[in-house]
Amino acid sequence: MNNPEPVYLFLGPETGQKIDEIKNIRDSYSKQSGEIPEIHKFYPFDTSVGEIISLMKNGALFSSYKFVTLMNTEDLKKNDVLEIVSYIASPGVDCTLFLLSDKISVDKKISSAMPKKAVRIFWELFENQKKTWISNFFRKERISVSQDAVELLLEMVENNTSDLRIACTKLSVFFGEGSQISEGDIEQFIYHSKEENVFTLFKKMASGDFSSSIEILHKIALGGEGSPVQLISGLQWQFRKLLTLSQLFADSWSREEALSKAQIRGKRNQQTYIDGLKKYSTRDLQRIIVLIAKYDILAREMNKDNHLIIMELFIYYCVTRKGILPEEYRS
Repeated sequence: MNNPEPVYLFLGPETGQKIDEIKNIRDSYSKQSGEIPEIHKFYPFDTSVGEIISLMKNGALFSSYKFVTLMNTEDLKKNDVLEIVSYIASPGVDCTLFLLSDKISVDKKISSAMPKKAVRIFWELFENQKKTWISNFFRKERISVSQDAVELLLEMVENNTSDLRIACTKLSVFFGEGSQISEGDIEQFIYHSKEENVFTLFKKMASGDFSSSIEILHKIALGGEGSPVQLISGLQWQFRKLLTLSQLFADSWSREEALSKAQIRGKRNQQTYIDGLKKYSTRDLQRIIVLIAKYDILAREMNKDNHLIIMELFIYYCVTRKGILPEEYRS
């Protein structure tokens, strides 16, 4: 039997395909060996690399093989990197380690130590590929989905197949086999699912409701959904659309034409943006786009312990101050 590679380095933003590839490798091993291996998953911030390596070097307790996944490899500290590099040179005999990162590169010491055949970058799918992925998912579930529904779903969900799979699975369970899902069905489900996310956060920010925005932020943080960088990225995308809509209205486009041009679909979603134009001028939105860029850098540089307060300040300056920072922060 051919065992998998001892170490793989999987990079890039397409989380879903990475998960699928790991599953394929594990399933292939199980099929050939006839046994179920041990499976472990770790993050650099919750378990020391020394402990992980000790686990990989020692024999498995319940099977003869282990699969270990180390997430966020880009966050490894210098000493951790050296330990991983040492492990790559002399890996455990009955273990496969998956090193994962959403970035397209990690510390050069790690990438240089890896065999080229065990390194792969998973790029984000093109728009037409995502549409095909969604259509194929529902076809397998024997559910009909309209093209407008597919496009709205792509607008409302993070751009990787892992998040798409979660959203599509929820929809398939909710609507059931043999159903037909329209754009209105997607919209109604999202706004009544009682789950807080970057879209419900934007809705409150667009309406100028600071206290509710902070409340949703805390719920998202407690649920462990979305890092500040991801939230800021999602808000940037939506505020850019709001700015585009504001500029189109200023150029005397009709409501219907402007919403279509800005690719804002779904009645409730469209109303969120229309309400946003009542609270923010074009100049406000231009300042907010600049503010977002500043806080994106800040969120990437600051310690994770400070992420919540960074997001609270960000929302304050967006909603209450309309993008205006104090003089000392404007440089």
